[in-house]
Amino acid sequence: MGTELNFGSSVSRRSFLRGSALFVGAGAVGLEAFIAACNSTATVSGATATVNSLPPSSNPGALYVFNQLVKQFEASHPGEHIVGKNDPYDPQTYFARLAAGQQEDGVQSYFTEPPLLIAKHGAADITSLAQGWPQFKDYAPSIAALVTDSNGKIYGIPTNGYTLGILYNRKMFTAAGLDPDKPPTTWDDFRKFAKALTTSSVFGFAETSTGNQGGWHFTNWMYTAGGDMQSADGKTATFNSPKGASVLQLLKDMRFVDNSITKAQGYTQDKTLELLATNKVAMVVMAPDQLNTLQSQYGADLKTFGLGPMPQNGGNATLTGGNLWIFNPKSSAAQIKAAFDFVTYTNFDLGVLEASNAQKAANGQAVGAPTAQMFKGAFQSSLTALDRKYATVPLDNYKTYINSTSALRPEPRNQAQKMFAALDPCMQAVLTSASADPKAVLDAAAKQFQQVLDSSPA
Repeated sequence: MGTELNFGSSVSRRSFLRGSALFVGAGAVGLEAFIAACNSTATVSGATATVNSLPPSSNPGALYVFNQLVKQFEASHPGEHIVGKNDPYDPQTYFARLAAGQQEDGVQSYFTEPPLLIAKHGAADITSLAQGWPQFKDYAPSIAALVTDSNGKIYGIPTNGYTLGILYNRKMFTAAGLDPDKPPTTWDDFRKFAKALTTSSVFGFAETSTGNQGGWHFTNWMYTAGGDMQSADGKTATFNSPKGASVLQLLKDMRFVDNSITKAQGYTQDKTLELLATNKVAMVVMAPDQLNTLQSQYGADLKTFGLGPMPQNGGNATLTGGNLWIFNPKSSAAQIKAAFDFVTYTNFDLGVLEASNAQKAANGQAVGAPTAQMFKGAFQSSLTALDRKYATVPLDNYKTYINSTSALRPEPRNQAQKMFAALDPCMQAVLTSASADPKAVLDAAAKQFQQVLDSSPA
């Protein structure tokens, strides 16, 4: 979903994450200083491009920063204009909207999507633009490979990565007699912690089960058990294995034996984060990029929360993924260029990033949370230095996450979103029915999803 190194094999989280314990405040940055922070070469041709990354009105800090970035971009790129839409990528409707002419010119999507989008001609070939951007050559090879086809053509720009972990309330840990600096590291400990954290008003854990996010999190748990979702060639569904059944059995036992998982179900991560922020649950599965939402949307004190690695059950691995930008193949060359310029400018121009980090800090957003190293060499060092300079998050609370040596495994790249959708009902079943049979529901989902794989062009 959407949040890298060496996707052909597992890599250490230690080499994958960047972060710093430096805690520095930042003052407000005015628009004039923001624009002066980076002067770009004026474009020779212009267009108005739409992008799907406008933050929701419920996050005013992020919305303000986005609008400032648009003003800065347009001032430094004469003739190019950006219109933001709050329209998150939806794999279920993307191709229909594309055919109807309703899709934005620039679309923020997931690491899993390029193979299908390329095969179905759903993403524009941006090879000349990418090769003309100086930083594309600095991507780690496996990151560049995400958006490059077998002929060397380029179809997207990766922007950020994530690794899932356990986000938890440190105060609730202390109240339950648990050490907030030592989050659970095994399934057994996780189950015990969730039970200990459950009270008359708080559940120990909440899990996702809708919007493809049940299947997304199931994949994450499967990796912690050492299981596989698909065969190595991506042609066979393998998630209905004993290890897959053990994932659902764990969650079912926590829900109906321990009563440590919320009774209400049908959640996405937006809802589980809200439950954590409002002291309704003690632990959720989350990536560190949601720390900003926790602070800016819910007014949470980040010192109250910790972030630990995923508890393991023999897999010593965690799911990793991320976001990238693709461009509408039906858009004009000028529209694609304007959207491309906006993406590279706002995500990777060092002057813009410095001003943006300072402004984010001044507007109450989290800066410096652990994230992925997608580049190599001097450019990556410069990005890391900016995070250190403006860090506002309590990184001591994330030490176990940052220092984890769990291997990082990517989302399956063959029809991943449809696989997640097929698995949502499995998660719903074991979280809503004490009589649900984990192996039986997985067998049914595997049979259904195998038909997708059999007809897949990937």
